[in-house]
Amino acid sequence: MNFLSDLVKLLVLAKLLGYPLKKQGIHPVVGHVVAGIILGPYVLGLVKPSYELEIISSVALLLLLFYTGLTTDFRELRRRFKYIILMGVLGVVVTFSLVYSVLYPLGLTGVKALFIAIALSNTATETVAAALARVGGRDVKALIIGASFVDDIVAVFIISILSSLTLNVSTDINYIVVATILFITIVIGISQLLATKFKQFYERLSKDYLAFASASIVTAFLLALLAREVGLSELIGAYLAGILIGRGREFHDPMIRTRVILTEFIDDLSVVLEALFIPMFFTYVGLLLVPTGITPIMYLVLLGAAVLGKILGCTPIAFLSLRNWRKSFASGMAMTGRGALETALMKLGLDYGLINQNEYSTIIVVALSTTIIAPLAFSLLYRED
Repeated sequence: MNFLSDLVKLLVLAKLLGYPLKKQGIHPVVGHVVAGIILGPYVLGLVKPSYELEIISSVALLLLLFYTGLTTDFRELRRRFKYIILMGVLGVVVTFSLVYSVLYPLGLTGVKALFIAIALSNTATETVAAALARVGGRDVKALIIGASFVDDIVAVFIISILSSLTLNVSTDINYIVVATILFITIVIGISQLLATKFKQFYERLSKDYLAFASASIVTAFLLALLAREVGLSELIGAYLAGILIGRGREFHDPMIRTRVILTEFIDDLSVVLEALFIPMFFTYVGLLLVPTGITPIMYLVLLGAAVLGKILGCTPIAFLSLRNWRKSFASGMAMTGRGALETALMKLGLDYGLINQNEYSTIIVVALSTTIIAPLAFSLLYRED
């Protein structure tokens, strides 16, 4: 079976490249992406993107966001709510403004410039989650992950408007806004009830590890499915499922059974993610790289604007929350990562003729470069006091 052969090749090279980087304090996802590029159709040609690999990549992404929700302290999210909103919104606004301003000298204007600027204004939550999987305190994790989701929501709203205006896609913006607010409010409301009024839910579930693990995974995929059914991103559902389950640590449990079993589950899930799913997601990102038609000047200008915009927009707000310039700058760098959403958006733009093949290839490389830069820079910059 070609699928199993491809899977083995990707995993072996990802580990061979990722392990030495990890030993040097560099996030191993850098090696995972490079492994996908090397084995992909445009370098060695040993592995090609396939339906099976895409499915594994999608599952990996959902589990990664679920894990991120599990390890997010909801109390920190509430405590830093205003900073999370400001950081997410300013990250989009400043980056959009900077990218759009550098497109005109490159000869890109009008709807095309709007499309590219919007696409590169987003922060990929999956890249941020991978960067924070091994490094970062709970205060930093809560701030960055929360801001990246605000960032996603803002970007989705803007993209929906642009789609309805230029791509002849029927999109009800009011529905998207209401559906997003309601979905988040309902899930958070349920988690609040379980954590305060019906804590016996966690107590009973934690009596059996297998039951706890099974119910947690089912909840992650169920909420991801519900989010998609109402027209939202599956990632929001998976992340909120993690928060819902993770809030079992909040109530007072004299036997600390729930905290122990939750910690054990998080540790086990982390092992599975690092061993299989994180490498598979980022090697698949590498497989999609198309080097033909890349414009070096455009690449350098857009990469600089995309990275600088996030740093300028996010770092000052992070400092207001964290009161530490090193952690704040590391947080701004973590927010520079792009990923799957940008890749999908560029494909959409190419299909509808908004951008040509050269622009498509160049912007994809910009997005993938930030996928490498963000976790690498964060792991190098972040240090606990």
